[in-house]
Parts: sequence; C-alpha cells; structure tokens
Amino acid sequence: MSEAAAQASNQLRRSIAKKFAAHRSNAYIDLPKPFNIWKIVRGDKVQVISGSEKGKVATITRVDRKKQRVFCEGLNLVKKHVKGQGQQPGQIITKEAPIHVSNVALIDPVENVPTRVKMAFLQDGTKVRIAKKSGAIIPKPEILRQRRLPHPIGGPAKDTAPDVALAKTTTADEDA
Repeated sequence: MSEAAAQASNQLRRSIAKKFAAHRSNAYIDLPKPFNIWKIVRGDKVQVISGSEKGKVATITRVDRKKQRVFCEGLNLVKKHVKGQGQQPGQIITKEAPIHVSNVALIDPVENVPTRVKMAFLQDGTKVRIAKKSGAIIPKPEILRQRRLPHPIGGPAKDTAPDVALAKTTTADEDA
C-alpha cells in the first residue's frame, strides 16, 4: 500500500471513529436561536402550509418558543405507547405532535385565507398584528388573557393570628 493510500485510509478511520464517538456521548445539540417577535400565539387560527396535514385549519393550543414549534388542536396526531404502572395496564394514547412554526400560516380574519403578518403601531402607541393580504388588524385571542395555571386562592394557610404576631414579646430591660 502506498503512503498516500495509507494516509487516506487512516483519515477515513479517524472520521468514522469521530462520528461514532459523537453518537455515543451525550453531545450538546444546539437549538435554533429563538426569535424575539412571535407573530403566532396560543389561540390563533392557523392553516398548515406544508407537510402531511397541508391545507388543514386548526387552533394553536401550545407554543414552544425554544424549539420554534406549535401544537395545533387535532392535527399531527401520533400514537404513544405508555407502559403500565402498578395495577394500571399499559395503553396506546393518541396525542398531538409539534409542527414547526414555519409550516403554519395565520388565517386572515377578513378573507379567511392564509396570510403573512406584519407588526405595526397604532396612533395611540399600541402594537398590533396586521394581515398583509387584506391590511386588517388581527386581534390577540381572548385565551391569552387567561393563565394556564391559575393563581392559588388565598395562598398557604396561616397558622399565627395577626394579634399574636404583633404582640410585644420583649422589653428593653430584658435585651440589655
């Protein structure tokens, strides 16, 4: 074997070893850089513009901003096998899988077709979303005003009465 062929063989061996080493280790996978302005939010009506669910219209139920994905109500359903625990048997459940945000388009409220969105400021200074097809303002969904997890009512139980807590327990003579 010539020297050039031996070098090529060694280089190939090293590159294969690197691939397998990276596969075995828990190598850090870079997530896409999140963008600051999200034009699609929870509760919006969107149409899928590419993929197996192309053309279907649904409502956004959840947004994963780190991974740039959205969950649409009743779309992109997958089956998940769940292992049984104790007396509960295993089962197969159907759940929604995420769709990349670039594969959905917001529905224009006037023309009822998918549209791109631009952000603008009104005269009073409020920031709004505007449909590029019709120029109509797209309002934020009402569901955004609701919290996903409600605030606890009343907070934790208080075990000390206010009059007992405010009672004077020491005097200046005892401190000295």
